[in-house]
Amino acid sequence: MKPQQILTELIGCRIKSPIYSNEGHLLLKQGTVIDTAVLSKLERHSISPLDLLNKLTKDIPVKGVLDDQEMEKSLKVVKKVFENVLNNHSKGIGATIPDEHLKLVEEVINFLIESLTGTGDLLYTVSDMLENEPYTYKHSINVSILSVLTAKALKYGTEEIKNIALGAFLHDIGKMLVDQSLITKPDLLTSAEKELVNQHPKLGYELIKNIDKLPYTAKQIVLLHHEKLDGSGYPYSIKGIEIPEYVRIVTICDMYDAMTTNRVYRNKMPIYKVLELLMHDAVYKLDRKVYRYMIENICVFPPGSGVVLSDGRIGVVAFYRTANPTRPHVRVIDLETDITDIKVETVNLERKRTLFVADTWDVHEFRKGFKATPGFGELPHRSNDTVEQKH
Repeated sequence: MKPQQILTELIGCRIKSPIYSNEGHLLLKQGTVIDTAVLSKLERHSISPLDLLNKLTKDIPVKGVLDDQEMEKSLKVVKKVFENVLNNHSKGIGATIPDEHLKLVEEVINFLIESLTGTGDLLYTVSDMLENEPYTYKHSINVSILSVLTAKALKYGTEEIKNIALGAFLHDIGKMLVDQSLITKPDLLTSAEKELVNQHPKLGYELIKNIDKLPYTAKQIVLLHHEKLDGSGYPYSIKGIEIPEYVRIVTICDMYDAMTTNRVYRNKMPIYKVLELLMHDAVYKLDRKVYRYMIENICVFPPGSGVVLSDGRIGVVAFYRTANPTRPHVRVIDLETDITDIKVETVNLERKRTLFVADTWDVHEFRKGFKATPGFGELPHRSNDTVEQKH
């Protein structure tokens, strides 16, 4: 489905009764076929497609695996640790992580493990609340959370999970020692620029290798998290059994989060497409067992996310059962009602077995783009169908 069709399933339908403005003027005759111009006209008279979205999303709880306050606390620690390294580096001071900052990191990791390992049916979703923060910071938190959940599913012990989480938390710290204009560049990097950015695992390792309080596991994750089983990774192009399983966990969680969150040079991809790409890579590049256990923790269609059903109806996920997350309850617009009094119905895909989710659209981006656009003519683009890894 093209981006222009998002939330415009009313297009092509006929208006069942005349529509008048608040002043009593006839806006649209009975039988008028709805198109984008009609919708734009209705919006100018306070009948907005955004109102339809609000009806679809009303009272749907949208949250990540941690609440906003917990995520914000974790983010503050990432910023403090990473920005200290960046600040020292920019001043020519030997970059390191002071003991008091390491203690803060350990406190966050202990909190994450306690929060995430005590639940049996928790599925991972990415939170949008950190969207205004630098990607590297929120990425570190997301990768840590997903790595903990995956290591837990793989039956790692508590101490091992802690070491993996530490490595995931710090895996991109070497990016603080790279020219920041390359990290935030909105265009694809040149070959030379990419080579510079690809040094960040080595730079991160050099930064932490002599910190005795950090476990060997965490240091190896920082150094090797971009290596692939077929030898196509970097910085050393090692392969197979040379890459420990705990590193492979962070590698796949890193890739998942990179593709499912917005970047400066591209929009995020739909979760189901990302899982397809990772499944393809799990043939030669990624660990198949780790992939299998990671996806057990992924919520493919989180509550509040936009979906397109196989019969063409556009809606929003209202609820899912952990036992059957790919067949959620979806709120859609009831087209049998009058356009001035739109009703919403809920379709239970667990019961409607002939229907399935055929595509997704980004509710958050639509709402943000719609508010920024005076007319209805331009809708935000959906996530890209293809992705090129930048860094």
